[in-house]
Amino acid sequence: MSKIPDRLYIDDKDRELYQMLSKESSLFRGKINRDQFLFTAAIGVTNNMRIPIQRKENWFLTKDLRPEDNALFNAIALAETESTDILSDKNEIYKIVEEYAHAGIKILSNEMVSVEFGSFHKHLEKQLNDIYSTLAKNINVRNE
Repeated sequence: MSKIPDRLYIDDKDRELYQMLSKESSLFRGKINRDQFLFTAAIGVTNNMRIPIQRKENWFLTKDLRPEDNALFNAIALAETESTDILSDKNEIYKIVEEYAHAGIKILSNEMVSVEFGSFHKHLEKQLNDIYSTLAKNINVRNE
C-alpha cells in the first residue's frame, strides 16, 4: 500500500512564474499557494492540457486542503481516467492535478507576456467570465 502524500508539488521552474503572476495580477497578489494552485489547475483543466512535472518542488501541504478542494481533485481525476478506481489512489489523483496546474501556470504566463501591458487582468477576468458562463449554460441545459 502506498503512502498517502502530505504535500502537493509544482515544477521547480514554476515558482518563478507564480511569483511573476503575483506581481502582475491582482488576482494572484496576496493569495496563498493553495489558491494559486487551484486556479492554475482549473486553467489547465479548462484547456484540457496536462504537462508532466520534471523536478518536483514542495508548494503546499495537503492538510491545507479544504474538503471541497479534495472533491474537486477527485472530480478532475474521475473525468480524466473515467474510472472510480482512481479514488483509492491519492498519489495518482494529486499527480493528475499537479500536471494540470503545471500546464495552467504555463498557459497563464504565456498569456501574460502576449497581451498588451496592463490588460492581463482584464484578459483574465474575461476568461473567467467566459468559463463561468459556459458552466452556467451547461448546468441549465442539464436541468431542463
